[in-house]
Amino acid sequence: MRHLFILLLSLLFVFSCATSTTKKEKVHKNQNLTSTQNIKRSIPVDLTVSESIQVIGEPVNIQFKTSLETLPDSIRMSINSIYWKTLFPQSTTLQFINAPFQLGKNNSNLTFYWGDSLQTSKTLALVFNSDIPPVNYSYKVEKRYPHNVRSFTQGLEFSEGFLYEGTGQYGESKLFKLNLENGGVVQSVNLPNDVFGEGITLMGNKIYQLSWQNQVGFVYNKSTFDLLYEFSYPTEGWGLTNNGKELIMSDGSEIIYFLDTEYIQEIRRIQVYDNQGPIKNLNELEYIKGEIFANVYGSDFIVAINPVTGKVTKRLDLSNLLNKKNLSQPVDVLNGIAYNPDSDQLIVTGKWWPWFYHISLVKK
Repeated sequence: MRHLFILLLSLLFVFSCATSTTKKEKVHKNQNLTSTQNIKRSIPVDLTVSESIQVIGEPVNIQFKTSLETLPDSIRMSINSIYWKTLFPQSTTLQFINAPFQLGKNNSNLTFYWGDSLQTSKTLALVFNSDIPPVNYSYKVEKRYPHNVRSFTQGLEFSEGFLYEGTGQYGESKLFKLNLENGGVVQSVNLPNDVFGEGITLMGNKIYQLSWQNQVGFVYNKSTFDLLYEFSYPTEGWGLTNNGKELIMSDGSEIIYFLDTEYIQEIRRIQVYDNQGPIKNLNELEYIKGEIFANVYGSDFIVAINPVTGKVTKRLDLSNLLNKKNLSQPVDVLNGIAYNPDSDQLIVTGKWWPWFYHISLVKK
């Protein structure tokens, strides 16, 4: 009897283990099935635009095609990585009015939804030109002042009646405080021999100076020219100015960067475009009456830029400003813009040029 009881217990244990294993296997199979059902399938989507180049402020039409016969239930759209809105399409053509596109290059991401599980994303690159042509200007020379022909001008700025100049070239880069009337040097400091100096600007009792490819800038005491500290940036350094609150920097492209003055980190940026396209090679900068004036490197042109939108508002043609026929020493390109708000004086020069020029603008 005792042996029979032990046998019954053994059979009951084996049956219980078999049943438990079967239940676990069934649950495991059900979980796999559920997981398979929840996998989101990718639906092929093609996007096209009516024109490759758009005009800022005008409607934009985007057409799409999919491998499904039904329209998507909704389309979630972001512009330059910022969510804009969810669309509920009535056709395969989407029209955008008052979308927050910026001047220049924009990346738009559209995610298409069919029900809860079918979706796909597509990125579309759009380029927007300005909707206004710049106003063209020529110039009138009011006066000229002597400029050191050994100065490879990279930055120029007025402050308290003196002209400050930053120069370039390895082993020759300097920062100067100058007397405009006679070109005399009031104060100067040399940059390290392995640094190619670039743009400068003054704020408060500080002078900021960039370098070309070292990705390092220098901050000096305006009164003593003592070096206070250095700062870094991830691009090349070309032009530098300020609006009284932020530093404004160019890097030789069509992009202008706005930097905070404490940590000298990027706050925002604009892309500079006119009605024909991007204005590249932006070099020396000067902030004048609420606009950014910039030399276009390698040309005789200066452009005026809206600091909020990046639109080019003015185009200054300074051709033949310097008569090169009578020069005995080599000269380089136009570069250097300084504005004295106290006297409403606009001063321009170039690299190794023998003169500073006080000019006034003449609308063409």
